[in-house]
Amino acid sequence: MNAAVNTKVMDWTKYTIDGWLEQFGAWCETVRMKGGDLPDGLHINQIYWLMREAGKEMPKGKSYIRCEIDDYEADQVQNLIRSVFNSNKVDYTTKFALMCLVKCKVENRSLSMVADITNQSKAQVNIMVSCARFYLLGKYNFLKIG
Repeated sequence: MNAAVNTKVMDWTKYTIDGWLEQFGAWCETVRMKGGDLPDGLHINQIYWLMREAGKEMPKGKSYIRCEIDDYEADQVQNLIRSVFNSNKVDYTTKFALMCLVKCKVENRSLSMVADITNQSKAQVNIMVSCARFYLLGKYNFLKIG
């Protein structure tokens, strides 16, 4: 008996490198916001998530990105990031640059915040983020930059 194979093809042209990372961060946030200690309890996380799903105005003070990717796409982005971090062929500086890019785009932090976290100047973080983008573009030719 042949089982039907559900294959899904990833459309990497849907977003730029930054867009995919921002969407992955929004997906992570959405998954996190769905959580809570009690399944039927209405905690702040569920209220926040329901507001986002209903399209209600989000609280001011932080830039929110609406999640527009599904679990499969999020897994593919996560696999891409992990492949660099887990590779023995990638040097420390490249991994550090990618970490800066992830902190900016996935964690939605400003360059100044990443500079404080990583003990660098804002200009250095900006250079690291750019280097990480170009590294990913060179390694994965299916990605695109703005």
